[in-house]
Amino acid sequence: MLDTITKANASDFDAIWQLYADVCEHQAQDAYGAKWTIGVYPTESDIRAHIDAGELYVGWSGGQPVAAMVLVGHEDPEYASVPWKTPAADDEVAVIHLLAVHPHARGLHAGAELVHEATLLSRAAGKRVMHLDVVPGNLAASHIYVAEGYELACTYQIYYEDTGLADFEMYELVL
Repeated sequence: MLDTITKANASDFDAIWQLYADVCEHQAQDAYGAKWTIGVYPTESDIRAHIDAGELYVGWSGGQPVAAMVLVGHEDPEYASVPWKTPAADDEVAVIHLLAVHPHARGLHAGAELVHEATLLSRAAGKRVMHLDVVPGNLAASHIYVAEGYELACTYQIYYEDTGLADFEMYELVL
């Protein structure tokens, strides 16, 4: 359980970057995961830009960041051709990216708490729908999203620097 969820600020950068580095390093020991490559995705400039834009949220426990996510208040350009079930203008969409839970905090529902917070924030901002993508086989992430009410819209190929052209499970939540 998280003590608090806050928007990240610049002074949090080092601890947040270490969280993402720890998550990426631990992936080799995981049966599933996001398959990120630290320095490729995410990059330090990605994290700093999301902090500066007020898009990065952190789950804290015992004074330490144990989970993080990016919540963007518009459609992702990579999703423009995805056949979503619910039509919505770009500004009616919120998107979750970079949901990460520190290996030592797994099983404590930190990811679920962040996703729930993203849902509340998006509703309060007047968004109509939320979108996100998951690497096929990332069972923990898929479980969190389905438990929050997301539905699998389709499997779709997207090109990202760290994965190349790959299939992603595209999830949608009508708010």
